[in-house]
Parts: sequence; structure tokens; C-alpha cells
Amino acid sequence: MSDSPPLVSILIPAHRAAAYLGETLASVGAQTWPHWEVLVFEDGIYDNTSEIVYSFAAHSGHRVELLRSQDNLGVSRARNALLDAARGSSIAFLDADDTWTPDHLAHSLQLLRATRAEWVVGGANYIDQQGRITRRDVLPPVLPPARIPTSLLEHNFVLTGAVVADAAVFASGLRFDPSLKIGEDLDVWVRIVCAGRRTAFSKRATFNYRKHPVSTTADPVRFPEEFSVLFEKYLGQPEVDQLICRRLLRDMLLNVARMTWRRDPRRALASLHRLFRFNRWSPQAWAYCLLAHLRAGTTS
Repeated sequence: MSDSPPLVSILIPAHRAAAYLGETLASVGAQTWPHWEVLVFEDGIYDNTSEIVYSFAAHSGHRVELLRSQDNLGVSRARNALLDAARGSSIAFLDADDTWTPDHLAHSLQLLRATRAEWVVGGANYIDQQGRITRRDVLPPVLPPARIPTSLLEHNFVLTGAVVADAAVFASGLRFDPSLKIGEDLDVWVRIVCAGRRTAFSKRATFNYRKHPVSTTADPVRFPEEFSVLFEKYLGQPEVDQLICRRLLRDMLLNVARMTWRRDPRRALASLHRLFRFNRWSPQAWAYCLLAHLRAGTTS
């Protein structure tokens, strides 16, 4: 990093964000690091997000830019548009319902400089819908570079709002993959490490991550079905332990088949066909395949 104070580009994708965006922006305005700009991407126009951003901009004294899409493009395209518009020499991510402690940027930038790292993975406090802390000091494990990619696939310990990076990390065209519906952030973290970028792990929680109640009506199949696409991306990649990657992918696809072979056998078969591309010797998979074929025959 250079000796001049870096300008930090704060990137906030916003989708139906009005409920918490004001609180999020207030935490940006309270930063002790004075050199920042904030860019918000309104991903689909549904509420008064723009009014909240313009109100903040009127008294912030910093560059505040609102990008907008009439249609919902998804968080990957939103973040990519923000990366394209950023002017700073450092990048900080923040979601529209999360907040930072006042020294988040200052602490992260000091850690970047002190360790000569290229990106910082910070710690987090979990907060509820009212902003009350429900869990403190959730810190990332300190790992050697070779272990980080596989460890991330086993458990994503990098929360997006806890990441601050040199803009050079993204200067070569690294972007979020729009084809991933789940795990697009995890994919970027793995690719950063695989590119040889130096990682610093913070021992402090300066990021407040808002945990929302899980909807009981959500499709329980969707998560393993779509998250498994990320693991298929890393099959054959030498930076990732292939035994672990294949095991995790197998377990997710089997879970989809287990949940769907009765009520949606074709969905189960689609999952199993994906599994058979890299593992044709799973007895469980063949059992579910037989059950799903029989079920499909009785319901067709």
C-alpha cells in the first residue's frame, strides 16, 4: 500500500432494503477513517431506498452514488456493477441490513498495512432485527494459505461485510459469478486465495451481522440443490482437497434426492445424474435412483 491515506470504496447492494438501510449508512457515516466513498446499488425498485440514500448524501460530506436497476438483477450483478464504479484504492463490502463499529475501516486498513496483506477477513458480532447483539466475537480461524480454500468449502467463515481488500485484488477482472444463486461470495473468497493474494485475519469483531429468522415456508431443497453448483465448480481444482470437495458435493446431492424422490422424482433424478458424473459407485445414490424411477413411473 502507498503512504497516502487510501480512499475506501464502500459497496452496498440493496434489495428491498429500506427497513435497515438508514442504520447501515449511519454506521458508515460514523467511521473514524475519514477517506471513503459509498456506492449503493438499488437492485429492483420496490421501496424508498433512493430517498434514504439521497438523505444520507445531503449531509455526509462524502461522495455518495446511487446506481439503480428497475429489475432485480441479483446480488452478484449488483456487486459487480459497484466494483466497476468504485474509485477507491481499497474496497469494503457491506450489506444493506448490517452495520460496522466506528473503527471498522481504520482497524482493517491498519491491519492491511501492518501485515502487508491484500485483504482482511474480520470478525463479527451477530445482531437481531432490533440491532441487539445476540452473539459476540465470532472470529475467523487463522489458517495457512494452503488450507484456506478447502476450509472455506467446509465452512464459510468469511462474512462479506467483514472483508476489506486492496482494489488491486479486483483490478484483473475478478468478479462475483452471476450463475451462482447461493455461495457467490464464498466463490470469490476461494478465488482470491487461489490467486495467491495474502490474507490477514482480524482478532477483533468490528462488523455486526444481522441474523434474520429463517422462513419455515422456504423450500428446504433449494439450498443444497443450488449450493452444490459451487462445489461442482471446484471439481478437479488442485487448490482444493478433492476428497473433501467430492464428499461434500455427494452429501448435498444425496440430500436433495432423499427429500424429493417421493414428491418430485424427476427433481431427485436430476440431482442424482449430477452425482453420477463424478461418483458412479454410491449405493445410496443407486437406491434413490431406483426409488425415483419407480415413483416417476407410478405418477406419470
